[in-house]
Amino acid sequence: MAFNIEVTNPRLHPSIIPHRIAPVRFVRAVSGFADTSAPDIDDHGFILPQDFCTALGPVVGVIQNKTIRVKVIRDRLDPTTLIYPAVDSDAIAALEHPAPGSPIDPNDAGDKKGDCIYLKGTATGSTIQETKVKLHYGAADGPVLAEIAVRVYPTITIRVQAHWVSINGTPSTTSNDDITNIFRRVNRIYAQAGVHFSVAANVMEETVTTFARAGTVTLDNNINDQDNTELQTVLRQNPVADRLNAYFFAHFFEIPDNTQDGVLGVAFSRDDARAHPPIPATGFPGCQAGITFRDNADIPQVSATVAHEIGHALRLSHFNTGNTFSDNIWAQRCLMFNFSSLGATAARNQVGYGNHSNGNIRRGQLLMTKKITKIRQSDQINVLRTSVRNRTYAPI
Repeated sequence: MAFNIEVTNPRLHPSIIPHRIAPVRFVRAVSGFADTSAPDIDDHGFILPQDFCTALGPVVGVIQNKTIRVKVIRDRLDPTTLIYPAVDSDAIAALEHPAPGSPIDPNDAGDKKGDCIYLKGTATGSTIQETKVKLHYGAADGPVLAEIAVRVYPTITIRVQAHWVSINGTPSTTSNDDITNIFRRVNRIYAQAGVHFSVAANVMEETVTTFARAGTVTLDNNINDQDNTELQTVLRQNPVADRLNAYFFAHFFEIPDNTQDGVLGVAFSRDDARAHPPIPATGFPGCQAGITFRDNADIPQVSATVAHEIGHALRLSHFNTGNTFSDNIWAQRCLMFNFSSLGATAARNQVGYGNHSNGNIRRGQLLMTKKITKIRQSDQINVLRTSVRNRTYAPI
């Protein structure tokens, strides 16, 4: 019996659904809260090379002169299979482990974790540079199994001024040590974008006395937060020029549903401030750029919230705004997902960032890099770095 085998091009046959078989893939090397040395990986689609990613595969970011690691998962390869990583340009990113020309080891012991690749950002200068790491099968010059883009960022710094706000005699309980620990964690999140936050040693003490509730900023869900007099009064308390001003107070309260502390933080950019100027006739002080937070004993949770709200001050929108797939694992891995907790314990919600102190699953902390036409604001790192240069976080 004879068989005829036809190789079919799926592009010429729309009814045929092509499948990509990936023998290996790249993943974040750790679980739990963001780790400076093990950033998340933007693997949103294996697309043809475009802006902000030249690899046929994922992309990862590293700060100049820093070392990160990424993990290789052998989906369809035996652990004994030899895989050799190689970097296209050592002048941009250098392979620290394994040694060039050596295979990765799934059983690596000591301080080097199995099947991990360690890369140092060797690029210099003031521009972002990118190279690729390729995994070769069987030998250092063997066939390429997969590739990942490595973007090396020069560090850009945002100076931060923290404020304690006493409202009607009730002060914030967030301590100076808390603020230090919060921004230490924020820096772990933003390392993937090459952004560092430097917090002033002094915390400014502010006082307001005319609010509806002691220690509380009341939010009216019937009006935009940009037009909320209490919230904007807080943001107008002695903001320091050219700094990200962060205001801490005891509580948020929402009307008309009468919910206390359902909101964790609210933030605005200069765009918001300019679009909502003061209205002297009504006493509205005008919107101001900055970030606001209620007291929260769960430091990892408030740190992730601070990082999320900083994103808004840097012109990032909620990931699920304008996207039709907001309830999938892509959205939930992103720092700009609209909810701090994922709530349910379904397997698809296990995005690898651990849990809050109340047991709720923590949303992810990924900032996306790849510019993909059908994903709104998919080039988040480019957007936020441009915003840092334009100081959209600073008061007008």
